[in-house]
Amino acid sequence: EMRNLSCAQCHSEYYFGEENYLIFPWDEGMTAEEMADYYDQREFADWIHPLSRTPMIKAQHPDYEVFSTGIHAERGVTCADCHMPFKSDGAMKFTDHQVQSPLANVSASCQTCHRESESDLLKNVYDRQDMVYNLRDKLADVLVKTHLEAEFAWNQGATEEQMREALHQIRHAQWRWDYAAATHGGAFHAPLELVRTLGDGLDMAHEARRKVTAVITELGYTDE
Repeated sequence: EMRNLSCAQCHSEYYFGEENYLIFPWDEGMTAEEMADYYDQREFADWIHPLSRTPMIKAQHPDYEVFSTGIHAERGVTCADCHMPFKSDGAMKFTDHQVQSPLANVSASCQTCHRESESDLLKNVYDRQDMVYNLRDKLADVLVKTHLEAEFAWNQGATEEQMREALHQIRHAQWRWDYAAATHGGAFHAPLELVRTLGDGLDMAHEARRKVTAVITELGYTDE
């Protein structure tokens, strides 16, 4: 486990509490929604979005959290196994301290366990990345529209009470986008988890748009 935790002390989500004390928000769990619940309970926000006025959470780089939900972690593989694969010098065997992407040395990082060809293994990685990135871009597109529409609602005289539920959905939807965007290698480490997380975010972003539209309609604005 130390072969993971030595990396996790930096490659993880965190925030600064009182007197700049570093805190890992893992009390409720390590999934995106569990960490969002942690922040909600403490009414924590990193910044306020200037258009939608949403209290936002900024993901740092939840690499360890995402990795922990993937198949390699489930099988007991550690960060060092892939990013610092073993090498030999005569009778000496040690980890390679040229820390780098496993794709830079597929034979040492991947093919010690996987018997597929290097080209097949690379395709496996890129296919998963493309799947996650495509969904992430779709969520980003909806979020952009939602922030702009929320700004319009405010400009039409919306109240904080009218916007409260929509802003909550925006906060959570963008947190899930940022959770997937900020992690390094997450599209390969845990593609199923990121697709699930982004899918939830997409649902929340669409729900936020519906709520903002309802507010705009309530204010008497119709686009004729």
